[in-house]
Amino acid sequence: MALSRRRLLGAPLTDYLPAAGLAAATLAYLALAYGYTTAVRAFPAGVAWVMLVLLALDLASRTETRLGRALMRTLNPAAAAPPAAQSRARQITSVLWVAGVAALMVLVGILGAVPVYVFAATRWHGRRSLGACVAVAAGATFFVWLLFSVVLRLALYPGLVFGGAA
Repeated sequence: MALSRRRLLGAPLTDYLPAAGLAAATLAYLALAYGYTTAVRAFPAGVAWVMLVLLALDLASRTETRLGRALMRTLNPAAAAPPAAQSRARQITSVLWVAGVAALMVLVGILGAVPVYVFAATRWHGRRSLGACVAVAAGATFFVWLLFSVVLRLALYPGLVFGGAA
């Protein structure tokens, strides 16, 4: 019997493969993290444990059980509706958005790219007002700066334009 025809808790086994693969990779990452000293492993181990909790929720939400359907409705209500087909042009545009923000990060750095990307995405995809776009972009940039520069004390890449190495 083909793997796509076999079912577990009402859902095809293939539905579980992405989350199961990520869980295996996360467990390997967690095992490596515990090889470090206590101070060094704190962040990677914390990320791995959070990832495992999220993957457990993902796996449970994929089941065709009462709990699975409740989790899906609560955590991802958009998934309840069948996905709409996307045109090839829309798919290419989505890839170009990601490539654009990556190029922007290389050129002007993280703190330069985040507000531009968030503003553009909320303006053109979210169709929000100019004030809302500015506020969300400023808030996202502040959060990135606060998390990485202040809390984690990590220098963010400044970009090639502002002295970053290639």
